[in-house]
Amino acid sequence: MKTKKYKTAAHKRMYGIEVACKATSRKLMCGANTESEGMALTVSHPMKVDVEALAKDICDATTATETDVKLVWDAMSERIVEALSHGYRVELAGLGTLNMELSSHMGTEAPTGKEVRISGIRFRPDKNLASRLADVKFRVEGVKRKPLTDAELDEALREYFTTHEDIHVRELARIGNYAMSTAYRKLKGYVEQAKLELLPKSSSYYRWVGE
Repeated sequence: MKTKKYKTAAHKRMYGIEVACKATSRKLMCGANTESEGMALTVSHPMKVDVEALAKDICDATTATETDVKLVWDAMSERIVEALSHGYRVELAGLGTLNMELSSHMGTEAPTGKEVRISGIRFRPDKNLASRLADVKFRVEGVKRKPLTDAELDEALREYFTTHEDIHVRELARIGNYAMSTAYRKLKGYVEQAKLELLPKSSSYYRWVGE
């Protein structure tokens, strides 16, 4: 990986760190509609960059003052909103494009202008934006997998009890990727189905008595 060069101390402060992310297991579509198990990751950094922080960093990199940067930002924001209100597409060089998304609740009937409403603002990233972030390093802090379905849990427990005599509620939560409250509820369901029973003199350990 290439060594990243930073123009200013502020630039290094913003981009010279590993980005923490969390992952969730999910099915992904690969190639010609081929389903594959993969990980969907999201950035989990608790901090955000606001206009004030950007203004300070821009001041470090240019001769502009913080006041200048904030005034330009305010004027720019107003012009962007004005352009969108006229139906224009706003192109932000190096970042992406903004445009209004509209909707109507007329079903298949053609709506009139009065029945059309704005449903949101769509942002299309610039095609080169991702490549500009190619040197960012990531650190996965934890993997959160999808909870098992009832059928998957049943199969997992049958396999588990081929090598174990009993199971604790925490272990079931780990196997099924459940919260503790959900694990207790699952165990209660298995007891009601006469597949599990609580061990004598225990409040959390169960043994398999199913088929």
